Amino acid sequence: MSGVLLSFVGGSYGPSFVATGGDEIVTVGDYVYHVFTSSGTLSIDKGDATIEVISAGGGGAGGTDFGGGGGAGELDILTSVSATEGSSYSVVIGAGGAGQQDDGGNNGGTTTFNSTTVISLGGGGGGRNGKDGYSGGSGGGAGRFATSPGAGIGSNTNNGGAGSSNATGGGGGATQAGAAAVNNTFPGNGGEGYTLTSIDSNLTSANFTSLSGMTVICSGGGGGDIDTSAGYGLGGTGAGNGGVGAAGGGSATSFGSAGGGGANNGNGGSGKAGVVIVRYAA
Repeated sequence: MSGVLLSFVGGSYGPSFVATGGDEIVTVGDYVYHVFTSSGTLSIDKGDATIEVISAGGGGAGGTDFGGGGGAGELDILTSVSATEGSSYSVVIGAGGAGQQDDGGNNGGTTTFNSTTVISLGGGGGGRNGKDGYSGGSGGGAGRFATSPGAGIGSNTNNGGAGSSNATGGGGGATQAGAAAVNNTFPGNGGEGYTLTSIDSNLTSANFTSLSGMTVICSGGGGGDIDTSAGYGLGGTGAGNGGVGAAGGGSATSFGSAGGGGANNGNGGSGKAGVVIVRYAA
């Protein structure tokens, strides 16, 4: 009688490292990924390993009424964390800044992994008419009539763009500063964010439902303008465009990206919430 000898290591079958938690868990190629689009807990059920954490803060809202574009949330890429069996790691996802009518854009919320292990600041809101952009992970763009330069300061990535006496600045993005108002007439564009496949070639909407429609995260919002002939500031990929005429700014559609500035009496667009992606060897 012949048979097959099954061998195993360590007294049990299966992977040597097992973790649970997140809104989506996917194995692609050599890695297991846990995607947190809402706050939760990563629990280490078995083994010890080095995990890598990608985290983005919430994007800022655009300013209102000749408002600058909001700044993108801070982006931290592949921070290594030593994870041990039996441990749990809290994940808090920073909310996107809410667009509003009567003030500068709200800042985005801070995203954290294990409280202090990884911190990603929210993006700065754009300044409204006569106000500076707020500082944050990336800075918000300045409103019309802001003090010179009036741009919000990016603590981690890039500053917002300066305003002028007749135009607004764009918000900063993860890879590019927000553009300043041009020739006292044209609002600034938002800074570009970070391409997901530049972080990890597996991070595509084909592999993750939570990334549907996204190719870039943490982009800055465009500035708003009343002058329809001048047009509006373009948001970076996945961020909101500025409003024009009396329109509100557009809201962001990709994680950590910012809303566009509102035009004359227009609301600022809302920023998009942040995200945490954990990966480790499969």
